[in-house]
Amino acid sequence: MFEFKREVVHMLVGISFIMFLLFVPSAQFVLFGILIIGCFVSFLSTMYRVPVVHDFLCTFERECNMKRFPGKGIIFFFIGSLLVLQLFSKNIAIASILILTFADPISHFVGANFGRTTLINKKKYIEGTIVGSLVGFFFASFFVNPWIAFAGAFVAMFLEYVEIAMAEQTLDDNLLIPLVAGSVMKLLSLRLGIV
Repeated sequence: MFEFKREVVHMLVGISFIMFLLFVPSAQFVLFGILIIGCFVSFLSTMYRVPVVHDFLCTFERECNMKRFPGKGIIFFFIGSLLVLQLFSKNIAIASILILTFADPISHFVGANFGRTTLINKKKYIEGTIVGSLVGFFFASFFVNPWIAFAGAFVAMFLEYVEIAMAEQTLDDNLLIPLVAGSVMKLLSLRLGIV
C-alpha cells in the first residue's frame, strides 16, 4: 500500500507540474522557485521535524531517504523536468515529463504486483517496463509524433530498468527518464524531420 500511495503522489505531482506549464504565465520561474524552497526544506528536515512536511515525508518517503535526503524523489522530479524544459522544445519537454509522470510509477506498480520475468535487473520485472513504456508512449503521443513518442518512452524505460550507476550510486530515475526520453525524441525528430 505504501508504494501505491507513492506512485499516486508521483502522478499527481507530474499532472500539477504539466498544468502549471500549460496554464500559468512564467511557470518555469515559479516552478524553479518551488524547487529552491523544496531544497531548503529538505535540508532543514535533516536536522529538524518541520511541521506538516515531516508528516508528509513519513507518509510518502522511503525510510532510506528520510535522514540523508528527505523529499529526494520530488526534488529530482523538478530538476529533471526543469532541465528538459531548458534543453528541448516545449512539445518534446512536455512529452518527456509525461513519460516520467505516468510510465515510471505504472511500471513500478505493474512490476511489483504482476511481474514474473526478470532479465538483466533481478530487482525489476520486464512486464512493468513494457506496460510503463506503452503508457508513456500513449501520453507522449499527444505532444509528439507517435513513433518518436514510442522510441522516447521505450529507451527511457529500458534504461530505468537496467539502472545506470555512476560512482557506485544509481542515477535517480526522476532525473534519468525525462533526460533520456527528451534526448531520444530530439535526435529522432532531427534525423527524421518530424516532431
